[in-house]
Amino acid sequence: MDSFSSILGSMPSLENLIKAQSGSLVLASHPDKPLLVPCLILLPFLLFSLVRLGTTSPVVLTHHRDPAMIRLYNPRTGKLKSADLMDYIKKKCPSLSDPARSLFRPTLWMANGHLQTAYAAYRDFDETYVINYDRELLSTPDGGTVSIDWAPSLIKMPADDTPTLVLLHGLTGGSHESYIRALVETMTRDHGYRCVVFNARACANTELTSAQLYCGSWTEDLRMVVKHIRKTLPEAKLMSAGFSLGANILMNYMGEEGDNCEFLGAMSVGNPFDLMGTCLAIERGYLGRKIYSPAMGGNLRRIFLKHSKMFENSIVDVEAVKRGVTIRDFDEQVTRRVFKYRTVHEYYRMASSSQRILDIKRPFLCLNALDDPIAVAECLPVDEIRENPFGLLATTSRGGHLGWFEGFWSQERWCTRPLAEFCIAMFEADNRPVSLTPSMRPAQSNEGNESHATGVTIRKQGSDGATTMHVRHIDAELEQQQQQQHRKANHHSHHPNELQKSSAWTKKSFWATILPLVVYYLMKRR
Repeated sequence: MDSFSSILGSMPSLENLIKAQSGSLVLASHPDKPLLVPCLILLPFLLFSLVRLGTTSPVVLTHHRDPAMIRLYNPRTGKLKSADLMDYIKKKCPSLSDPARSLFRPTLWMANGHLQTAYAAYRDFDETYVINYDRELLSTPDGGTVSIDWAPSLIKMPADDTPTLVLLHGLTGGSHESYIRALVETMTRDHGYRCVVFNARACANTELTSAQLYCGSWTEDLRMVVKHIRKTLPEAKLMSAGFSLGANILMNYMGEEGDNCEFLGAMSVGNPFDLMGTCLAIERGYLGRKIYSPAMGGNLRRIFLKHSKMFENSIVDVEAVKRGVTIRDFDEQVTRRVFKYRTVHEYYRMASSSQRILDIKRPFLCLNALDDPIAVAECLPVDEIRENPFGLLATTSRGGHLGWFEGFWSQERWCTRPLAEFCIAMFEADNRPVSLTPSMRPAQSNEGNESHATGVTIRKQGSDGATTMHVRHIDAELEQQQQQQHRKANHHSHHPNELQKSSAWTKKSFWATILPLVVYYLMKRR
């Protein structure tokens, strides 16, 4: 104020205006408009608060009115007690339930789903979440090959009863994906657990050795992988997490296994759930038709053409695949033919995991963003999750497809926190080994299902020189098994139970910024 008064005097003049070089400075120092000073000072804070208020997304939970009971083991007393599943989750997972912490605040310049999705797809994450994997190759009964990447390696952490998280990647992804590595780093380095990433056929540099890729309904490869992990780690508790298409496969598997599932629970992230509805929703929008569908179809075509020789004498027309553009084109020419569906729409309908939600008999978390342009909100199985006492749906209004980036200068994925909290909560409910847990089915040793290592060791080094994979090829002679019969569950009365978050935090943040400045100005005036 003193500096302004010395320039302007009591009344502004042309000379003073020229000296001030700013109309706002003139108005701010004018004796007849004293309130303009705090207004100009507060304006940036007001704008920031309004933008943050409009972009902050609280977590909304949806679940059964009468959730299942979970058994908790107290290692100090050696006693078991039962607890309400949702009460336990809310206690152990503040990122999902605490009003002050269950808030996703997106990066201000990525405030919508399209920007979050694009950033997740095109940013280079090679320098972050560097993980050293130990790779195993598994042979399928039809001559195909899948790979599993261990972190830490079995050499660094030999087989024991350490709880283990099994992860499934999204469409044409793999263990190299940043959303995979972010969760693997948190679980292994920060909390000391083990992780295993299941790479589907032809994904993550896994060689295709049969005329079959993978699809949203094919769970036999996952079933084989889970059996192999159980044989390798007979005493370890297992959890699972799937992303995008991998989440759809995981939920299908969980529903098919029912009470016999090896996993303690599951986490589904960015799951499309209804492939038919998702396809129609993507084709309905301009960006979906012109960007998302061609991009996903192009990724599938590149993997296919890389191994096109495997399909030369098959029912797939390689030339027709080359002419395709969208993901529907690829599914029409390849997926529905290889997996023997009569039409592509039949494949979409029968592969949708939404129809198996009611058959899941383990605690599961479904995390989705309502502005996801690929796994669209209209396809969320809200009613099915409300009717399954084991299910929990957590939604945020923003986040995009596998995005959830927060932070202005450096970005991190918010979703890693609630996923890690939920997984750890399931592990800690009863931390005893499998053989000491009465509720766990003992590991079965089937002579016909044994795996034998060939002794072949291959060392691969990543392009950045940071990631080394030790590869062991496993030949698994497994018989094809029929899927488990679906069991019907008796449910209690079903009513929505959505937790709406209060906006009190925004008011507190606003007044905490405003009041000190106003008081300071009034004191200066006095």
